[in-house]
This record gives sequence, C-alpha cells and structure tokens, in this order.
Amino acid sequence: MPTIELNLMQERELERLIDYERSTCTVGGDLVYRCAFPYRPEDDLQHELIERGALVQKKDDRHGTVVAITSDGYSYFPAKREAELELRRKSKREARLVALSALFSLIAVVAGFLLGRFL
Repeated sequence: MPTIELNLMQERELERLIDYERSTCTVGGDLVYRCAFPYRPEDDLQHELIERGALVQKKDDRHGTVVAITSDGYSYFPAKREAELELRRKSKREARLVALSALFSLIAVVAGFLLGRFL
C-alpha cells in the first residue's frame, strides 16, 4: 500500500513531474541528478502534493525556494501497482475458494442423494 494517498489530479501531476525528471536528468537510464522545480505558491496542486508528502520545499541559494520529489513520491506508483496486484491475487484466491466450496457441496449433494436412493 502506498504510504501517501493521492487523488487522480495529484497522481497525474506527480507522474508528469517524475516523467519530466526521468527524461531530462537521466543518462543511459540511470538517474544522474534530481530535478528541482520552481515553487509556485499560487499553484494549489503543488501545495496539495507538498501537504501529502509527495513533494518537499527546499531553500536554494541561487533559485530561492524550489520543490523536489520525495522518496514517498518516487515510491508511490510502484507501491500502488503492488497493492493492485495483491488485490487481484486475493480476489482470484477467493474466487477459487468459492468455486472449490461449490464443487464440494455438489459432490456432497450427489453422494447424499445416491446414499438415500440406494439404502
């Protein structure tokens, strides 16, 4: 389960920031440095991501206040995928259990009918 909760708009913004960082700050698929994005106090979505812990404000000597993606922000999408996979596995397991229970019930009914018929 992800350590932070985000709504759809927050997820899209975080995904956009991560994609931007991966496209500009990587060499050969390896992250070389982390991007810092300008802090925009009027941007409600950025403020919500900071409150949720996906972004963090930092003071920079050259650029003033900037925001960067936190480790919770980076791990949000892999954790969400893992939680969804676990939910699918659990529902499949429960479906198999119900089907197996129905099969055993059917066998018990047939056995009871045959025993009652021939005894």
